[in-house]
Amino acid sequence: MKKILVPVDFSNASSNALSYAIQLFETPDLEITVLHIYGARSTALLMKNIDGVLEKDAKHRMDELLGNLQKEHPDIVFRPKIIKNYAVSAISALGDSGNYDFIVMGTKGASGLKEVFMGSVAGGVVSKTSAPVMVVPDGHAFRPLEQIVLAVSDDPFSDAKVIDPLRQIATKHESKIKVLHIADKKTPQIEKALSAIEDLNPSVDYAFGTGDTNKDLNDYLMKDFSGLVCLIRSKKGFLDRLLNESVTLKQTFNSPVPLLILHDQ
Repeated sequence: MKKILVPVDFSNASSNALSYAIQLFETPDLEITVLHIYGARSTALLMKNIDGVLEKDAKHRMDELLGNLQKEHPDIVFRPKIIKNYAVSAISALGDSGNYDFIVMGTKGASGLKEVFMGSVAGGVVSKTSAPVMVVPDGHAFRPLEQIVLAVSDDPFSDAKVIDPLRQIATKHESKIKVLHIADKKTPQIEKALSAIEDLNPSVDYAFGTGDTNKDLNDYLMKDFSGLVCLIRSKKGFLDRLLNESVTLKQTFNSPVPLLILHDQ
């Protein structure tokens, strides 16, 4: 059984991510845990009075949400989970538990509540959990995954197994894989990424960059029209380059397509 964790705050962004997860992973043996976290920011003086109200309201909204979803998708198992905690630590711990195959999260986009959520939820979870994380831009509707871009660095990963979640999605949707290397010049190490997914018959593309990895990647995606981008988080990986340029969270929130972030331990 495929098990997916989707945190929700009942906003349009999280509802959109939940809808995306259903369409991306929908099979007869799919289980989705819908997680809502409340109350950790209450002051000690207000906790007793507010927590009960927050929990009651969350249960009501969760029942309504899952009731509608169950009618629309009777073959999917939906499990509600409501906890009081801090979002990043709670989601990351659940991801590290090994009980979920993917975490799917929505983002607010580059405006509005960006300052509140950037680094504290989606970006924070990406940096702390070991579970595969799917980050879905607000308003991005699911479309057939005809092509997936795997963006890599000169030294893509230490263990080819890190690619398995990508392989699962590509196989299910019969997606073409394009390995994208944003670099100053071609390097032979790119063959490592190709050999790890040779069963998927990947193609390779080079984007000789300007030195601004975030801009180069976004510019490429705006022209390429891929349905999903996969990044690998490792000490020497592509995501590390984004971190070093201090734009990892900017990339998480500004990507025009969903991001799948895998972790090379």
